[in-house]
Amino acid sequence: MSLTSLPTDITQLDDLSPKAAGSLIKHEDWNTLVASVQGIGTALQEYIAQANQRMTDIETMLNPLPGQVADLEAAVADLTEQVQPLMDRYVVTLRTQKQNYLMGELCEMIATVRDLQGNPVTSRPWIDFMTNWGQLRAAPGFQTDVSATGGSISVRTNSDGIARVLVKAAHTANLSEAQEAQVATAMETTLPSGMFFYQAIMSAPTPGSNSAKQAFQVMNSQYEQGQQNPVQQFIDEYHFFPDYQYHNPWTPSFSNWKHYRTVVMAMVKDDSDPLTPDGSKGAASIQVQFRDWIGPWIFDYVNDFDIFVPEIIDVLETQIGSGLFKQDLDIIHDLVEDNIGILGAVGRQKYYNGVIDAIDQVDVTDPPPYMQDLRNSVKYAVSVQQMQESPGVAVKGNQVSKTPGMTAMTGAAKNAAAAKDTAESTLNTYESLQANNQEMNDRIMALDNDLQITHQLSNNINNELASIGQNVLRINTLDQNSVQGQVNLITAQIGQINEALRRG
Repeated sequence: MSLTSLPTDITQLDDLSPKAAGSLIKHEDWNTLVASVQGIGTALQEYIAQANQRMTDIETMLNPLPGQVADLEAAVADLTEQVQPLMDRYVVTLRTQKQNYLMGELCEMIATVRDLQGNPVTSRPWIDFMTNWGQLRAAPGFQTDVSATGGSISVRTNSDGIARVLVKAAHTANLSEAQEAQVATAMETTLPSGMFFYQAIMSAPTPGSNSAKQAFQVMNSQYEQGQQNPVQQFIDEYHFFPDYQYHNPWTPSFSNWKHYRTVVMAMVKDDSDPLTPDGSKGAASIQVQFRDWIGPWIFDYVNDFDIFVPEIIDVLETQIGSGLFKQDLDIIHDLVEDNIGILGAVGRQKYYNGVIDAIDQVDVTDPPPYMQDLRNSVKYAVSVQQMQESPGVAVKGNQVSKTPGMTAMTGAAKNAAAAKDTAESTLNTYESLQANNQEMNDRIMALDNDLQITHQLSNNINNELASIGQNVLRINTLDQNSVQGQVNLITAQIGQINEALRRG
């Protein structure tokens, strides 16, 4: 019997039981029992011997473990010391409601700060937000520190580890929060189709599609709601913003939508103290883009100037044609100045286009001779004023005023009037010179005639003097009668010369 055969061998004892009372145990049974017990003992000794060997092997294997465990504990302690600073870092996530926005919409960006175990950070750390395009503003209710340009902002998280910021178009630095909110509301204006304005623009394939054009018409009334209304200021600020100069309404390139992609980065730190040497404890970035609908709208708006033309023609046909160039030019100047005072910067461009178109259609009864000069001068003066207020020339913060200085048009008008006066003065001088020249010619002709008469008289006198000289030679000093006769003849000739000089 062995450890291997023991389970089978021991089953032989099953035949020895059970025994009834008084039943004899046969020697065969007894021998079997004893043999089984002896086999069990042998098997147990074998098992004990094997167990002892195994214990010896285990003890040999376990002897190095205390040192290894000590080394491991030291390594874990060192690793814990090294990892501990990393455990102070945060995980930052950024999210928005959508990825694409219109200029005028406010993109709310939500930043969430959690520790490495995924728990909200309740110590209220600060987040520095930075963007490569656009303006940043903290959402209401958050402690913030805005930069001078709006391209960065620091916001303190709330007790749930959340900070909210608003991303808006780059040209809106001069708009207040209330004005921004009104502009954002205007983006939700309901169109006749039932869509919101922003939905119609975002779904339009190009700026020239019908849905975009219909939406633009609705925005016309928003722009013209009243002087200095938020939508008007929002669009006028765009009109003068340097980054959008290539969207000049005179050189459009609006076959496709223009988008401005902005990348916003967020970096977390424990406080906002610049003297605290704590670096970023977590960072994240996100991209959103803004569709530019304003440039195409401006192009459509300023070229839809027919509404102004009939009134301008009616007024000018009854007021100009006085016969005085400068007076007529001043009337037109005053008309333009009176009407643009209530218009926005883009509205003024539209009105200037109307004036340029209308002046060629003005039909004055019995027009003065300078009428074409007046038309050309007005178109030149208005064009100069229009360019003075164009995006490439106007000074931001000056031309945005709703009562613009008409310096360019005034100067051009004055120059035109002065040039006209100078031309008329020159013409009068020329005519006067022509008259003086004719008089001078007449005098020269008279003088030439006198010279001819004088020349004839001189010839006659010379002839008489020659005759006198001959008569003197004929005098015979010995003959008294000859002397007296020649003297009388010479005296008569001298008398003739004096009479000729008196007449000539």
